[in-house]
Amino acid sequence: MNLPRVGIRKLLIDCICCAAALWATQCFSQQAYPNKPITVVLGTAPGSMMDNLTRIISKAAEKELGQPVIVENRAGAGGVIAKTYVVNSKPDGYILGATVTNTYIIQPQLRKVAYDPFTDVVDIMTFAEYNDAIAVKADSPWNTYEDVVAYARANPGKFTYGHPGFGMMPHIVMESMSKREGIQWQQVPFKNGPEAVNAVLGGHVNAAVAGSSDLIPQALAGKLKLLVIISGNRWSAVPNVPTIVEKGHDFYLLSYIGLFAPKGLPEPLRQKLEGVFRNAMKDRAFQDMLKNYSIEEAYLSGKDYSAKWKALYPPMGQVVKALGLQE
Repeated sequence: MNLPRVGIRKLLIDCICCAAALWATQCFSQQAYPNKPITVVLGTAPGSMMDNLTRIISKAAEKELGQPVIVENRAGAGGVIAKTYVVNSKPDGYILGATVTNTYIIQPQLRKVAYDPFTDVVDIMTFAEYNDAIAVKADSPWNTYEDVVAYARANPGKFTYGHPGFGMMPHIVMESMSKREGIQWQQVPFKNGPEAVNAVLGGHVNAAVAGSSDLIPQALAGKLKLLVIISGNRWSAVPNVPTIVEKGHDFYLLSYIGLFAPKGLPEPLRQKLEGVFRNAMKDRAFQDMLKNYSIEEAYLSGKDYSAKWKALYPPMGQVVKALGLQE
């Protein structure tokens, strides 16, 4: 079909005007962001270390954003439920996720998940790095890590430990340690660290493997004994507790807590969120929690964090395969 030259010119002008209007609308939308509350979804139950830290930093971010930042818990499946919800949300900056490293490098290699960590996620930044410890009830017969190993070796499968969920870092590390020690112990998954701690306090499991904010208060209150920290560094709040490296192990995993969004998030919004939450890390309440519970402040840009976990993905797959944990 041949169009008159005037018709072609008008069609071109209309297309240019539409494109300009769309560009202007997007720019205005990004400049006005945010104009309503933001929701941060995380995959643990209320009361966990990640929950507490996320709530504190989100509250601090409200001051610069000028809008409420609501933290919503969608616990289950080692963080997969929450991450799946976020990656299926509209990438407009109003639904964000807070998660730990295992949802990138472990869960997708344990089971089939409804997201691809390489293509479905936009990393915004990290704000903390944490590790775990093995704790037993204060009146238990075990006083050292060596005591536990000796008991487990003499009683295969009888020593039980609770942890925050199948495929979470504590679970992977404990199973790797048992393989290296040539022992067998029984893992019992819970929804989060506080549930595992309550289970050991109630005598339902022999030990809990959880984060510093879950364990330190109970240890300082005399209710738990911390046997070993699964890291290369001691915790300042309990400086007499040795590390797993001091016990001759060179395998431990650090886990980052970070923010992410669904693919398609405009880069200007990602940069704005990164800047706002990085500033929020200076908040006094956030810094106090880090100090009081021996949590490491750990800022990584979205780009740097993506590169870091992607480098860890292949070797973690080998660990998962060696432990026979695939579902």
